[in-house]
Amino acid sequence: MNGILLDVQGEVYEVGRTELKGLNIIKMTAEGVNVTLELPQDLLQIKEKTKIRFVVSTSENLEQEMDGFFLCTIYKAERHGRGKEESTMIYGSIGGLQVRIEGKGLHRKIKMGDKVFIGIKML
Repeated sequence: MNGILLDVQGEVYEVGRTELKGLNIIKMTAEGVNVTLELPQDLLQIKEKTKIRFVVSTSENLEQEMDGFFLCTIYKAERHGRGKEESTMIYGSIGGLQVRIEGKGLHRKIKMGDKVFIGIKML
C-alpha cells in the first residue's frame, strides 16, 4: 500500500492513567518499535495484553480498516547513536495528545513537521 511509513504488530504491555480524568497512557512494543500514546479512556477499549496493529501513513486510505485513526503532527525527531546502537525517537501530537515512537531508522521516514495518520487495529 502506498504511503505507509510504519506498519507493525505487537502487544500492549501497560495501560496507565494520567492526572487528567479519563485519559490513559498506552504503551506497546512491536517488532523492535516502542510506542507510547495518550488516548481518552472511552475512545478505544484497549487493555494490557491486547494485540495491536500500529500503522503510520501519509495516506488516509486505511481509515476503514482501523479501529482508531488519527491525524498526527510530528514536532520532533531525534536520532541517537550510530550503526547497531542507533535509535530514533519521534514525538507527535494528536490534537494535543502525545505520541512517542521509538525505533531504529525512523528518522529516515518520518520528519519534523510531517502530518501523518496513526492507525490502530485491535487484533
